[in-house]
Amino acid sequence: MTYEELNDEEQAMARFMVAKALARGVKITNNLCNVAKARCRLGLDITVCPCHKQDKDRGCISAKCYREIQETGHCSCGCFER
Repeated sequence: MTYEELNDEEQAMARFMVAKALARGVKITNNLCNVAKARCRLGLDITVCPCHKQDKDRGCISAKCYREIQETGHCSCGCFER
């Protein structure tokens, strides 16, 4: 999936996710658009991880997510990497 295939809401979410990645100094992967689309479809904001919805301490580039990226090289959703 590419950025151009996303609707306006999904593109806005993808841009916000990219901004968070840049602020934390991590890279994005090709899976970012898929996660942005899923996040919008599920009605989740950036503070909730679509792969770990019940974990209140995990969201895109939260401290927990960032630690996971540093330890394993990528987040569990596969959209951010070291």
